Amino acid sequence: MNWKLAEQVAEKALAEGSLMPIATDAEMIEEQGVAYLGHVVTANAGKKLQGITSGAAGSNPFLPYEKSMYVCEAGEHHVCLLNKFPVITPHLLICSKTFVPQESPLSWEDWHAWLGGFTHADVLGFYNSGPLAGASQPHRHMQLVRSEIPLEQVIAGGKLPFRHWLYLVEAMTTDELYAAYTEGMHALSLIEEGGEVCLPHNVLVTERWLLILPRSANNIEGLFANGINYSGRFLVKQPDQLAWLEEYGLMRFLAECSA
Repeated sequence: MNWKLAEQVAEKALAEGSLMPIATDAEMIEEQGVAYLGHVVTANAGKKLQGITSGAAGSNPFLPYEKSMYVCEAGEHHVCLLNKFPVITPHLLICSKTFVPQESPLSWEDWHAWLGGFTHADVLGFYNSGPLAGASQPHRHMQLVRSEIPLEQVIAGGKLPFRHWLYLVEAMTTDELYAAYTEGMHALSLIEEGGEVCLPHNVLVTERWLLILPRSANNIEGLFANGINYSGRFLVKQPDQLAWLEEYGLMRFLAECSA
């Protein structure tokens, strides 16, 4: 995956007004030796909420996709698009070319397309399987950003205080990651009988580790969580929500959204 190309496409889309970033600069929140990052949405967040509502009514932003969001092909079965409403730019989506349910297990082909974006050490991939896991669209899409990971040491050390499955990556091949993912999904009993539907969960991936965690809630007090939150980043609608989150406890919040 050519991140330089993605940056150029994002710059063009931003200049044309089709790319709509929704966050300000991050604020840092310290908790138990971890410097979490909090983002506050800007005024155009309402456009994203409107898009999510219309998506729930039946439209699919990935089929067909907006031409200005197109970055490149991602193999035979997938395409790489910009996230129209990024917190981090560029924010890439690896989308299936035909409709595949977001709540079905990831395939070898999904992993192969997704791993094509891991061309830098700071790439973070995350996947939201189902609404309880933070998915806003039902069409198969895996996500990629280049970002620091505040919870890196906690995750890699296996110290997350809630149910999860951790795999330390060796060669970063499709066969390796797909096999590890399949093992983890079964270990956590996340694939329902028949193998076509998964229970709500998130997947986080770097070139160093693979993390899978079950989900039981998508929000607490109206503050929503998806996969990227488990890297140590939060997106809030109002500045006072960051103050609430700091008082409530960031790790407590993540744990209570987990299964």
